[in-house]
Amino acid sequence: MKALNRREGKLFIDEVSLEDIAKEYGTPVYVYSGSKLKENLNGYLSSVREEDKVCYSVKSNSNIHLLELLADLGSGFDVVSGNELRKCLEAGAKPEDIVFSGVGKTEEELVLAIKENIFSINIESEEELDRIIKTAKDLEKKAQCMIRINPDISSESHPYIQTGLKTSKFGILREGIDSLVEKASKSGLINLKGIASHVGSQIFNKELIFENLNLLTEIANNLIRQGHALSYIDLGGGLGISYQEEKELKPRAVLEEVISKLEPLNLNLLLEPGRSISGNTGVLLSKVEYLKKTSDLNFAVIDSGMNDLLRPSLYQAWHNISVVETNNQKELSYEVVGPVCESGDTFGEDRILSLDEDSILAIHDAGAYGHVMSSNYNSRLRPPEILVEGQEIKVIRRRETFDDLLRQERDV
Repeated sequence: MKALNRREGKLFIDEVSLEDIAKEYGTPVYVYSGSKLKENLNGYLSSVREEDKVCYSVKSNSNIHLLELLADLGSGFDVVSGNELRKCLEAGAKPEDIVFSGVGKTEEELVLAIKENIFSINIESEEELDRIIKTAKDLEKKAQCMIRINPDISSESHPYIQTGLKTSKFGILREGIDSLVEKASKSGLINLKGIASHVGSQIFNKELIFENLNLLTEIANNLIRQGHALSYIDLGGGLGISYQEEKELKPRAVLEEVISKLEPLNLNLLLEPGRSISGNTGVLLSKVEYLKKTSDLNFAVIDSGMNDLLRPSLYQAWHNISVVETNNQKELSYEVVGPVCESGDTFGEDRILSLDEDSILAIHDAGAYGHVMSSNYNSRLRPPEILVEGQEIKVIRRRETFDDLLRQERDV
C-alpha cells in the first residue's frame, strides 16, 4: 500500500486530503500515515520467529505517539540516549525489548539502563565496558549486554551514514573481541547475551548483509566454543528505502535467508530497523512564498527551511517533491529553496513543477530523520506533526510558538 495517492488531481495521505491539512494546520507541517507505519512494522514482525526481536530505531523518528503505536503492535526499540530510553518506557515499551547503542553513554544513562534491566547495553569500547562494570558493581546488579563489532564493511552509501568501517567511531575491532569478552566474563557483573553489528544505512545490496552475518556467526561460534553462552545475533538495521527509484530489499525475502542460517546454530535474531519502518510514512508540506526568476534559473522559495528538514543540505539527499493540487500553470524547471540564510538551504534542483505562488508542495519520504533533526536556526519555529489513520487526523506535536522559543532563555 502507498501512503500517498492522488485523486482527481489532489494528493491524499490515507483518506485525508493534504490540501485540507495545510489549510487547517498551516505550513510547514509534517504528516504521517499510521496505516503505512503499521504495514512497515508488520513486514518485519511477520518475518521473524517468536524469540527474535524487532527493535525500531528510535532516532529515525522519536515522536512518543508513534512509539506508543509501535509498542502496542509489539515492537521493541533501539535507543541511543537516555532520553530516548525514557521516552520508550513512557510509551509503554517493555524493558526486555529495549537495546541501548551508541558510543558515548554517560554514567547517568548506564545507571538508568541497568536499573531498568533493559535487554541489552551494546558495548562499543573497552572504556565503556569498564564504566559498565563499575556502575553494575555500585548498583549491585548485573548488566545485560551485547558486544558491538566493527565489521569493517562499507554500506556503499553516504559517508555520514556508514557506521561499519574500520575508521568509524563505532564498535570493537575484531582483534579486540576476545580480550574484551574475557574481561566481561571475569568481572562477574556482565551477562553477555550476544554480539551486534550495524553496517550503516540505505543498504540495497543483500550481499553486504550476509557478509556481516557471516562475520558475526563466525565470531559467535568461536566465543561459544570458548564456553560463552550466547543466544543472540544483533544484525542492526539499514535496509534502504526508495527516495529516487532505488530497488528496495524486502524484509521477508532477506530475513527468511538470514533465519535459515541462524537456526542450525541455535541463535536468535535481533534487528534494529528505523528508516524502513518510518521513512516512507511521512511528508513535509510547504507553501510556495515566491516564484523568483533570474536570467539563468527559476527559484521556488518555500516556507520550509533546512532547519525543518536537514537531509538535503546535510547529505545532499534526494526527496521527491510534488504539487499537492494540480493546476494549469506551465511546467518549468525550478530550484526549490528555503528561506534560511544559507546557500545550502536547498530541497531540490532542476525539479519540473507546475507552480503558482501559494502552491502547496509535498516533500516525500520525510518520516525518518526529518522532524527529529529539526532546529530553531534563524530563530525559526519547529513545525507541528500530524498522524493520519484512515480518515482520522490527530495532532501529535503542536506548532512551536515564539513564547516556546524564548522560554528557556527568559526562565533562567
